Amino acid sequence: MVPDFQKAVEAGAMILTDGGIETRIMFETDIVLPEHVQVAALADDPDGGPVLRRIYEHYVAAARSFGLPVIIGTPTFRASLNFVRRAGLGGVETVRRLNREAVAMHREIRANSDHRPVFIAGVIGPSGDAYLPEESLGAGEAREYHSPQAQTLAGAGVDLLYAPTFPAVEEALGAAMAMGATGLPFVVSFVLGAEGRVLDGTPLHAAIERIDAEAPPLLYSISCVHPSVAARALRDEGVFSDLVSRRLVEFKANASALSTTELVRLDHPEGDDPERFAAGMWEIHEDFGLRILGGCCGTDDRHIRALAARMASQRGDSS
Repeated sequence: MVPDFQKAVEAGAMILTDGGIETRIMFETDIVLPEHVQVAALADDPDGGPVLRRIYEHYVAAARSFGLPVIIGTPTFRASLNFVRRAGLGGVETVRRLNREAVAMHREIRANSDHRPVFIAGVIGPSGDAYLPEESLGAGEAREYHSPQAQTLAGAGVDLLYAPTFPAVEEALGAAMAMGATGLPFVVSFVLGAEGRVLDGTPLHAAIERIDAEAPPLLYSISCVHPSVAARALRDEGVFSDLVSRRLVEFKANASALSTTELVRLDHPEGDDPERFAAGMWEIHEDFGLRILGGCCGTDDRHIRALAARMASQRGDSS
């Protein structure tokens, strides 16, 4: 049986995704994020859990207001073994617990909402720094590393698996193998430089060719860059090939055009106002056909609402 998320993608649906999570906790609340695992430890936390839930609920409400399908991703980007060990929280059993708790929270959010469809993405981040390809694993090692998290998320009841901001193709391939072994639809997402290359230097089309040859995802995504960076890269005829135009479907963008090095040093939110952000995202859609759209660092529910309004307008929706 074809999963509902896959059916929606194959039918050409416009799908909204969530926006910033970690940056909102950092800049909008006084909650101290646990070292290394960060928001991954909050789902079952008596103080942080309710705040985290409200953030996701606001994104679902934005989709409901404009009648759009929505994807909410579990806060499990750092809920894998390296980060759990660095935090002194144990080993694989803790990885499984954190991921199960996150999925349970998302399933409850969906159950308590009268909006449908709400797709739950089980989020799997890289084993090291998302902006340092030199910390990445090879494909075989990555498959072994990411398998416990992928299997746990799948078993807990997510609709798809999502591997965002991978800085190196070989680790992304290993993660794709681990996700593919679950039988669920899955998405691989890269950080893309303005020259159209993954951070390890691989051209986007070559990255897609490499992964498609061994563990093809349902679709590919770009994440954690500003719309202007993605647009500049994709307008290069050597980047936006026929292959890329067919396989690249999603974009989750930062609100700020600052580099990731600059962004991590900030002690305040930085980025475009919601309407400007939405305009930049809509330009990406019109120019390149990307139709699963949402936010990353620096975005909040105002940005996602403005984007949802643009997406709904394509259908003549006046909500």
